[in-house]
Amino acid sequence: MTGPLEDIYSEIQDWLKENTKRFAFKKLEREIIASGVCVECGACVENCPVDALTGDYSSGKYVPTLTGKCTACGICYANCPRTYFYRDTLLGNVRSAWKARAVNRSKGAQDGGAVTAILSNMLDSGRIDAAIVVQSSPDKAWMPIAKIAKTAKEVNEASGSMYTHAPIMQGVVQALNEGSKKLAVVGTSCNIDAIYKMETSSSGPIKRIKGAEAIRFGLFCTKSYDYPGLTKFLLDQGIDVRDVKRFAISGGMMMIEHSGGEAEWKVGELEEFSSSSCAYCHDMNSKNADISCGNVGSEEGWTTLLLMTERGEKIFKQAVKAKVIEAEPIEEKDIREIDNLARFKAARWYKMKSH
Repeated sequence: MTGPLEDIYSEIQDWLKENTKRFAFKKLEREIIASGVCVECGACVENCPVDALTGDYSSGKYVPTLTGKCTACGICYANCPRTYFYRDTLLGNVRSAWKARAVNRSKGAQDGGAVTAILSNMLDSGRIDAAIVVQSSPDKAWMPIAKIAKTAKEVNEASGSMYTHAPIMQGVVQALNEGSKKLAVVGTSCNIDAIYKMETSSSGPIKRIKGAEAIRFGLFCTKSYDYPGLTKFLLDQGIDVRDVKRFAISGGMMMIEHSGGEAEWKVGELEEFSSSSCAYCHDMNSKNADISCGNVGSEEGWTTLLLMTERGEKIFKQAVKAKVIEAEPIEEKDIREIDNLARFKAARWYKMKSH
């Protein structure tokens, strides 16, 4: 390519090389073109600095095609309107990123126990009236139900992660009906999006209650599992769900602790039991949260916290000041690890069958 843009493309290549992972045309071809997601805009073809791409009309459609040597500069992938590439589109408006852990970690807390510690501190200080969390049903082991926690003890009793959909709105609405106005809610992106609408939209009940607010703690999530399918899978492995003490997903593995020891499987082995709604979700870290939480991006024993809003920042700083958590900034390489997980989830959209 020659012309005024030649130097510009050189600058872009340098920026991509320094700041992010670059993807060759083959990835764009596999995810966007072959899957039918392509909008035929020509952004990839026209922005190729080495003229390696051509818009092929022979099929009656505009099909970006590799006709030269791809240098894997990443410009085509970065400028496609259908790729999830930049951090703000992948993770949302992340104000800062931290790893944190509870100074006094409660038994059973997940990762660093930071969320449990922050919620407990908010209740103890009177910052919130109640925390809406999830706990196992007393009737069915590991069947998630909403819990209204009003003491640190009740928050601690619900610590740990569950990997099936939880109807947390039952707890939110009940707490509001009982007169609680200052709430904190813990959930995955689907739950957090509902809470966000309830608090910010004109049709939202939280917005219409004077003085009410719902502080949103979003959990990293790549997928959720149907309860019947998950329990059946475990039973096929010779494990009764009632004997499970802890679930965790890390590094692409589903791990459990149970009365007979420990077991783990690749998450791909549980694919058939994943919730059908998860195929339509591309939000890994709950972009509408105040604080987004997970284990990716920090080592074992710590919780990753992405501060998404000014309200989230204030809550985080208060917890540090109160010395209920200790925290350190996350390095750029660790944030890229979070980027990659978010990109992996977003790319699942490209594998859906077109209708």
